[in-house]
Amino acid sequence: MEWDIYKLGKIDDFAYEFYSEGAKGKIRKLVRFQYSIDLGKNVFNLAFGDFDEATGRMNDKVVSNNGDQLKILHTVASVIIEFLGSRPYAFILIKGNTSSRTRLYQMSIAGFLTQVSQQFEILGELEKAWQPFQNGANYKRFLVYKKME
Repeated sequence: MEWDIYKLGKIDDFAYEFYSEGAKGKIRKLVRFQYSIDLGKNVFNLAFGDFDEATGRMNDKVVSNNGDQLKILHTVASVIIEFLGSRPYAFILIKGNTSSRTRLYQMSIAGFLTQVSQQFEILGELEKAWQPFQNGANYKRFLVYKKME
């Protein structure tokens, strides 16, 4: 994928960091993968947010509005691609912590779909059933995994 992304730093096997640069300055962002308890052994929840200097933790509720949303989303997508590259049997579960954030993720996935559909499968959950991602549906959460060759 040829996207404009931020330089990534790998914290450990399950965490990455990068710095958003925009109207509000330089903001440290974190992407973490955590084992999903409800969906099985090879499923990882994606957590994404700003690093909060005061608490030393990730804040996934803050809205930075730094003017670089597309570059941030491309960077997070590249983290997912890298993570799945070293774990070909893993699944990534993506869900926003608000309905508007889930909708943002859905619009982003729709924008990336053509570029990633050769290598990755993306499912959306509707009424407790998973289906291949389609534009126009209103999904609750998403699963991304690498297609087997």
